[in-house]
Amino acid sequence: MISRRSALAALLTLPAVGTCRPSSVVQAPPNAPRRGPPDGPLVQEVGDYECPFCAEVQPAVSQLLAAYGERIVFVWRNYPLARHPHAQLAAEAALEVRAQLGDDGFWKYHEVLLGNQHALERQQLQDYSEALGVDQGRFLRALELRVHRRSVESDKRSIQALEIPSFGTPAFLIEEDAFVGVYTFEQLAELVADKL
Repeated sequence: MISRRSALAALLTLPAVGTCRPSSVVQAPPNAPRRGPPDGPLVQEVGDYECPFCAEVQPAVSQLLAAYGERIVFVWRNYPLARHPHAQLAAEAALEVRAQLGDDGFWKYHEVLLGNQHALERQQLQDYSEALGVDQGRFLRALELRVHRRSVESDKRSIQALEIPSFGTPAFLIEEDAFVGVYTFEQLAELVADKL
């Protein structure tokens, strides 16, 4: 098993992959969507539903969850980028699905959104939620009234407050370390395994 220090040093030699900047452990908001046990190493993915790099990294994230999902706390943090016109509303829609269906429903919707990044207009968000059995009256009211807007904006502000150099999406906060960019399963697994 490679040590944390060696893994970090190796990743830093790969500029196309991303960057690592030590930070303090960033606690996830208590209402953030999560998977895994109540306790364990905290792995947070910071993303945007229209970011092509966030979609690109999802196969690696799925493998990571299959391998370590019972031993890590995995959390999604919303960071909709201004240049993506549908990302904010998609994030709000995902939180409404979570409000109605819980974390399991959220993760199903989350995967649909990342798999349909070019189809995230209001009607499409509604169609996806309807397929999961979400109460449509409540869903539409939540979008119209922007019920989850503050939660998404608060998430984004808390990430901005970290002042991570060269920040972009996706980013991974793994305990006290921050990694920006697209990583392979093997790279993510090494970083997570070091925390177990």
